[in-house]
Amino acid sequence: MEEVKSLVLERKGEKDGFAERFGKVVPNGSLIFIEGKEGTGKSIFCQRFCYALLKNGSTCSYVSTQFTIKSFLRQTASVGYDIRKYLMSGKFFFISTEVTLAETLPKTTFLEGLLTGKKLFEPEIIFIDSLSTLLKESLTQENLVDLTNFFNRLTGSGKTIFVTANPSEWNENIHRAFKIITSLNFRVSRESMPGIGIVHNIYLEKFNGARFKYEPMTTFSVKPGVGLTIESSGVAF
Repeated sequence: MEEVKSLVLERKGEKDGFAERFGKVVPNGSLIFIEGKEGTGKSIFCQRFCYALLKNGSTCSYVSTQFTIKSFLRQTASVGYDIRKYLMSGKFFFISTEVTLAETLPKTTFLEGLLTGKKLFEPEIIFIDSLSTLLKESLTQENLVDLTNFFNRLTGSGKTIFVTANPSEWNENIHRAFKIITSLNFRVSRESMPGIGIVHNIYLEKFNGARFKYEPMTTFSVKPGVGLTIESSGVAF
């Protein structure tokens, strides 16, 4: 069994370049943390990673606090990350908390629901977008150890987990704890550059177990039908 998962995304014979900037592969058993404020691009990176991993032969599950399955399929198709065939073949499993949890359970029970969602954790790779939104009313410093121990057991068995979080949605100490325990820590931001305007950057601030060189910062944009693209820092958005 391979010890790493490739992040390379190749379409029509061309690579999008993000894998090469992000170290090409992630070791199995990694916990990957993507942090950023609302609207900075956390979800589009999850979609890009998920699409690449599915194309490269992995199985994935995806929890979304933003999309229903219909809107998720429409969104991913619109940026060139169409995952419908993987859903139909059983390689991809999707859960919308808007549908499965929000209408039936109080938000204070969401942590328990996550920890007992066995089908969600059957695939090789799990995406939770966004963990801070999902657990902001049920995760505390007291029960944080239950969640971190659970994630440690999963990664110890070789599962790879991607989680996103908005630092303003939950306790600062909880956010800091996730930055400490994760294998890879991405930070996505929207920034103003003098003479250029607003740019979108993703910072790779931590990478435990990197096999190849990676870049600490990448400027990006999102294009319809194409998805994420790398931009020069001198290009105005």
